Amino acid sequence: MHHPAETARLNGQRGSVLMIALFVMIILSLLGTVLLTLSGTEHTVAYNAIWSEGAFSAAEAGIQRGLNQLSANPATSVRPIPQSGSSLTIGSGYAYRSGRKTDSTPQQLSFKGSRVEPGYSIAIGTGYNPSGYVFQSYQINATGTGPRSSQRELEVLAEYGPVAQ
Repeated sequence: MHHPAETARLNGQRGSVLMIALFVMIILSLLGTVLLTLSGTEHTVAYNAIWSEGAFSAAEAGIQRGLNQLSANPATSVRPIPQSGSSLTIGSGYAYRSGRKTDSTPQQLSFKGSRVEPGYSIAIGTGYNPSGYVFQSYQINATGTGPRSSQRELEVLAEYGPVAQ
């Protein structure tokens, strides 16, 4: 048999066990919600990194296209890349164009100047040229784009030469 004082004390503690159980449930629910949110955030960050690297690779493709169009003629070397349309699509969802991220249309390459150096040509049979060879400098800006508005911009200073005078 229980003593009356002991029975009163046990009756008063019955509600506290329920309160502790509810408190533990709330803490576990909040912890689960935080972990799910972190998992979703890490997923988004990982995809953004992948899309950004893809846009960087697209910008590199634009730089290569710009380098390929350089020639002894500065007038044709400074054409915007690509020559048709506003951008060139590569892969799924990636494209490039000449110019900076802030430009809305493809921009021309910039002719920065030339320098003359005396010496031998690397071409076969041309030999030594006492009046020198010209090296032409160009600035190439290319912007790569990808999914979810990812963009990367590259800027390169390139020289074309030697070109006999």
